[in-house]
Amino acid sequence: MKKKKKDGKMAIRNNSLLSAFKKKLKSVKKPEKKPKSIPRDRTKIIAVGIWSMIAVLVFFAFLSVLLSINTRSVVNDIERNQERNSKQKEEVSIVAGERFLSGFIEQYINVKNERAAAEQRQNTLMKYLVVDDEIDQETWFDTSGAQGDRVLNDYVLYNVKKGDGESLFQYKVNYENVVKVKKKEHKVEKQALLNIPVKHKGDKFAVSGTPYLSEMYDLKGDIASSSEEREEYDGDQSAAIKEFLNTFFRKYAEESKDDMSYVMKTPETLNGHLVFGDVENFSIYKNDDGFEISSVVIFKEKETSIPVKERFTLFVTKNSGQYYVNQLKHQ
Repeated sequence: MKKKKKDGKMAIRNNSLLSAFKKKLKSVKKPEKKPKSIPRDRTKIIAVGIWSMIAVLVFFAFLSVLLSINTRSVVNDIERNQERNSKQKEEVSIVAGERFLSGFIEQYINVKNERAAAEQRQNTLMKYLVVDDEIDQETWFDTSGAQGDRVLNDYVLYNVKKGDGESLFQYKVNYENVVKVKKKEHKVEKQALLNIPVKHKGDKFAVSGTPYLSEMYDLKGDIASSSEEREEYDGDQSAAIKEFLNTFFRKYAEESKDDMSYVMKTPETLNGHLVFGDVENFSIYKNDDGFEISSVVIFKEKETSIPVKERFTLFVTKNSGQYYVNQLKHQ
């Protein structure tokens, strides 16, 4: 009997423990399940990065081309300026060379048949020469054996044939050979081309060879005009343009610059120095903006009526029914 009671108590205790364990389990919170992360698609990012790099490379390549073009342009400008300065230097050198040779020409052409004068002439001319120990320069200006005088009347620069560091200056000279026959002077006038070889370095000069005389040659050449043939305008404005030319050149001869500003972009005028005569040999050509007019205009001296002819080219437009000279060229 006691054993049964004991077993019953044990069962009741076990049930209570089981019940308490179940309550404990229920009180414990299960951890929430986190959703598995899906890896991000990075292909778009990679594509954008690649195209960005390509765009940057293209930009820098384009920039490099622009810089190259700009550099080439700057170099061309420098070369043009150097060439222009070189040409200007040559022009200045001709003037300086002419000044340098002025004394030389007088000493060279003028020869006096006296020993002292001949020696002085030779010593003076030697100072103009290049320094060259290998060439016997002392005999260049020897006048021994002369039987008369040579007298320079005048000279003028005729031409300069340029070379690399050496040029040939050519002068037209008029001189007289003077000889005495039975104590009476005889003069023979002559004209020739005096050729003087000259070395130059910057604005410094020296005579590099023996001067020599030669015949004159003609500078006029048979040079054809480079103007191209164009079809002349012969439209309904021809008569009006002819009338405008007469009016314009009458004003050009007589009126002031202020008055001409109404019909010219860059006003100019004879301001009464000459009077207008006539317009002849005029040609009209149509262009994009208006007309190009070439003509010969006859002016006259007021007092003597001596004609003065000049060729003009006018570039004319028509605004509000009036002709206007955008540009005037003297030719």
